[in-house]
Amino acid sequence: MRLQWRAHRLVWDLSGGRLTNRVGGLPILELETTGHRSGAPRSILISYVDTPPAPVLAGSNAGADHDPAWVKNLRAAPRARVRQAGEWRDVRARFLEGEERQSVWELFLRHPGYSAYERMTNRIIPLVVLEDVG
Repeated sequence: MRLQWRAHRLVWDLSGGRLTNRVGGLPILELETTGHRSGAPRSILISYVDTPPAPVLAGSNAGADHDPAWVKNLRAAPRARVRQAGEWRDVRARFLEGEERQSVWELFLRHPGYSAYERMTNRIIPLVVLEDVG
């Protein structure tokens, strides 16, 4: 799996984010956060659910019992950048809660893996909407 993601990243980078922009039926974007300890830029390719008006990410971490680094980074510094279809834009992360979170989580559950991730972990998987900074 790690080799597959490296190959995916290579094609993504060579195409400027225009190719390999779907995995497992979900669209992919590049998220650039600021490291919560290092302060350095951190980049990851990640699938999302496209909801109006902004994409939503799930911090599933493949069912691990801890949040992925990008979630920790966004909690510490919610401003980030995303690249979709070759275009970069500035965003602000907002963590979903309550009924809003549950309704969006139902969209993730339509795709393979997310229900398994939920069963594998004891934590509530964070959902993060990436709202444009205007």
